[in-house]
Amino acid sequence: MEKFLSAVKAVCAISAGACIAENLVSGTSFRNQVRLMLRLLTAIVIITPFVSGSLDVELPDAESYNFPDYGLSEEVYSEELTRQVEENISAVLAQQVESAGIDCGKIETKVNISDDFSISIISVTVTAEDFETVSEIIKSSLGSETEVINGYSGSY
Repeated sequence: MEKFLSAVKAVCAISAGACIAENLVSGTSFRNQVRLMLRLLTAIVIITPFVSGSLDVELPDAESYNFPDYGLSEEVYSEELTRQVEENISAVLAQQVESAGIDCGKIETKVNISDDFSISIISVTVTAEDFETVSEIIKSSLGSETEVINGYSGSY
């Protein structure tokens, strides 16, 4: 590691010297030649430890680090995906009911998302005075086998 540190110091010194030398010869005709020589010198200083094999950089053992458990983030992602899908389906159904001219208080959808990301609608809970009409609109959109639950308790 000490040789690596000395190589880094040498590169810093060469870079500082190169900056000064380029500023000194910036107006002369051999500016490009000096720049080329300084870049070659920098490349030699960088490559020398690797070519000579004297650079021994030890990488730490990866097993000594604790990696976080990503199972929790998968669970959070799955829950958020389910919540977002339920909200989107409920919003679309509410728009369909409102476009039919029916006042609908609230529509809540319960879905199941499988491992292959297939979406199954488990139930739709509707809070509306005209439950039967809203139920028919929802069943015409989602299918007649869809369970539509009346969530109306007298006011919404």
